[in-house]
Amino acid sequence: MKKMLARLFGQPVAAAPPIPTMAEAEAMIARIRGDNLSYCGKPKLENIAEAVLAVRKADVSGGYLEAGVALGGSAILLGKIKPKDVPLALYDVFGMIPAPGENDGEDAHKRYEEIRSGQSAGLGGKTYYGYVDNLLEVVKRNLQDAELDLGADHIECVPGLFEDMLHPAVPIAFAHVDCDWFDSVKVCIDRITPRLSKGGIIIFDDYSSYSGCRRAVDQWLERDDRFEKLFHRRSLAVKRVR
Repeated sequence: MKKMLARLFGQPVAAAPPIPTMAEAEAMIARIRGDNLSYCGKPKLENIAEAVLAVRKADVSGGYLEAGVALGGSAILLGKIKPKDVPLALYDVFGMIPAPGENDGEDAHKRYEEIRSGQSAGLGGKTYYGYVDNLLEVVKRNLQDAELDLGADHIECVPGLFEDMLHPAVPIAFAHVDCDWFDSVKVCIDRITPRLSKGGIIIFDDYSSYSGCRRAVDQWLERDDRFEKLFHRRSLAVKRVR
């Protein structure tokens, strides 16, 4: 609307900032990894960047969303490469991860027991993020230290369980789902995919890591032909094609 009014009244229209290059995204990834802010390895962060840049080049409409934030490393990447005026919603309990359920395999239960018992190691010798009492404030500070302004950059942290809080009300262009277990992934699929725009992409971080995540995604794709696998390089990218 602002652009239309500017044209009608002969005012100059400001050019949109250029889409970041993959090289610029890789430099951001190096800084995020160097600061020990992401449990996603370099290839997974590159997958996120590649998908977001593809969505931007295709001019897919909608907001951006992350389910499973940890320390905020991948959220920083998203905040830096998304359009500045497009919202980014960050969903997490911002605390100890919920337990896996009956649809998860032994791999998930073994990993959760390691976390629950206090034996999980953090990044760079620091405390594991799930043991940090004020994790929400830590994430906000990490975003701000990366020169992201939560207000000006339209970034919102939404604390709580996905089943309680994840109710996106706007179209979604890109989503990053990093929540490990079957039930959490299924909630994300059920709530996010009806809102995913045509051409939009959703990445499942744990598709190759945990059997429950893989089971939830495979069951969904078997019954919904609007979506197709885009690439599978540890994490899985799925695109809405119809």
